[in-house]
This record gives sequence, C-alpha cells and structure tokens, in this order.
Amino acid sequence: MRHLYVHVPFCTHICPYCAFHKERNLTPAMNAFLPAFQREVAWATAHFALHPETIFFGGGTPTALSVSQLESLFSAWPFPHPREFTFEANPLTLSPRKAAVLRAAGVNRISLGVQAFDDESLRLLGRTHRREGIHASLRALRAAGFANINIDLMFSLPGQTPAAWEATLREAIALQPDHISTYNLTYEEDTEFLQRFQRGEFHQEESANRRMAEAAMTLLEDAGFLQYEISNFARPGFECLHNAAIWQGADYLGLGPSACSTVDGIRWKNLPHTSAYADALMNTGTPPRELEPLTPAQRRQESILLGLRTSQGIPAAWAAGTPSIRDLIEEGLLESSAGRYRLTRAGRLVADSITELLA
Repeated sequence: MRHLYVHVPFCTHICPYCAFHKERNLTPAMNAFLPAFQREVAWATAHFALHPETIFFGGGTPTALSVSQLESLFSAWPFPHPREFTFEANPLTLSPRKAAVLRAAGVNRISLGVQAFDDESLRLLGRTHRREGIHASLRALRAAGFANINIDLMFSLPGQTPAAWEATLREAIALQPDHISTYNLTYEEDTEFLQRFQRGEFHQEESANRRMAEAAMTLLEDAGFLQYEISNFARPGFECLHNAAIWQGADYLGLGPSACSTVDGIRWKNLPHTSAYADALMNTGTPPRELEPLTPAQRRQESILLGLRTSQGIPAAWAAGTPSIRDLIEEGLLESSAGRYRLTRAGRLVADSITELLA
C-alpha cells in the first residue's frame, strides 16, 4: 500500500459551500479523535503492508489541530519519510510555529486553502482569513523550509466577473507558488450555498464558467505552469504525486472519519460521524466502515472519468467501440496520439460532457 489519505474533520468555521465531512474544532471532540486515530493507524499497519510513497492529510482543516495536538499525533506516526507528504492548511490556522512543527515531522508539501484574495469574496465564502493572512502564511511556510506549496482558488463565485477572476490569478502568480489548483464553484447537497442557489439568490452561467476556465489556462500557462489535470497547474516537477496516482487508478488507504479506501477492487468508506468513529475504535480497535464492491464496469467507467481529466489521457482501448470518438476528434475536442486519447484545449473546457459520452 503506497498511498495513504488521512481525513481530519475539524474546522475553525463551517464554510457555507463545503460538503465534506467536518465539524467545529471543539476541544473534547479533537482530544477524542487523536487516540482513536492512533488506534486506526495500529489497525492499518496490522492489516496492510504499508510502505507509503505519498501521504495526504486533508479535511476539514488539518492545521485546526493545535501545536501540541500535532506533536502528539507525530510522536507516534510510523511513516516519517514518504516521497511526498502533503498537509492541507488554512491561512488562519497556520502560524510560524505550526509550520516549523509540520516541516520537522517530514511534511514537505502544503496545500493552502486561499480560495480568493479580495476580502468581500472571502466573507461571502465564509472564510475567516483575509488577504494579509494569506501573505503572512506563505512567508511563514517559506521561512520554515517548504519548497512545494500549492494554492487553492475558486472561480465562478456569485457576482464574480471574468476580470475579477483574472486579477485573482495574477495575484496568485505573483506570490510564486509551485502549484495552483482552480476549482469551479459547485452547489453541493446539504450546503447553505445550494439553498441560496435554489432560492434564486445566486446564479451561474456556463459561458462565464468557460471563460474563467480558459483564462486560468492562458494566464497560468504563460506564467510557466503546466495543466496536468483539468483543475491543476504545476511548475515542472511539482505535480501532486498523490493525486496523480489516484487519477491513474492506484490503490489507496483512507484513515479518519469519512475517509474512502480502494483496495483490490473493494471500496469502503469510514463512517462520516466523528464521535461514532472514535467510539468504535476505542471499543473494538476497528474503524466503522461501509463496504462498496466495485464491478469491472464501474472501475472502467471511473478510470475513464479520472484519466480523461489528466494530460496523459486514457489508453485508446478503454474507449474502443464508442461511436462518438470520431465525432469528438473531428470537432477538435479529442486527439489521438501514441495509442491514447487526450482532451484538446477546447475539450478541457467541456470535459464533463465528453466524459459522459465515453464512460
């Protein structure tokens, strides 16, 4: 098992657009989580041959954990030297001391949840940091020795214009990160944003979405970033190894409440309930899981959906017999090269529609 994901479900504030499993970082819940998580690590090492090349701590907000809680977590952490060790972070919860603790523990990649730079957009998104906090966090990370930093950005925000999005991209480029992820805002189930969208308070135009996606391609590629996946741009050599492995169909193990795993054609998800997760592990030593066997057809469909989003594309054999292939090539949305199908620049702008046809 070479790829490990850890879900830390705590946040200082619940953002109104987020559908991931999370809860406010109340001290009792956080203190109960840590020993339960250590039990799950012990369970995982007993049941799998764990030799992680990539580790990814996501959430939630992993840096919502205090310095002492992080030190406690890492004191018993058995995998200190993977090739890539990513920690998601929020500018509000990332102090110079915390950055130093992460770096000393072997973390070598940070994904910073910036989302926007102007304070009005940050307030709309429910983010508690502000522009100066972003800059301060990046200074602290570089001072701590981090040489691989990603910035997460969101576009198609309510009221956002293409010009405002381009200004966001230019400010991000000026900060000289090594990787930039750009995500089109989606209105997810069980979120405040979806409710406001359904009430007509928010609107989204597909043509504006495409203009903003194209602006990201142009500005970031001109700045030296390579688009190696629909939403991800990296300077050469700074692609996210963990995500790339998952997109290519590698097995991975997920730890923490709501974390998913895929091993030998079996998928399971830990119970998305932090206290129930902790109780089960402390009482039985086993994480509470929901199993989901995957058929070969489901794995093939998922492989096409994920693979087409990457610059590598998919083997042509995966889409053999699909009648729409020739039409997509003639329309300039798909290209064939060295036995693989890849989306063209124009195809990346309508990737979801194309993957629906092929999968």
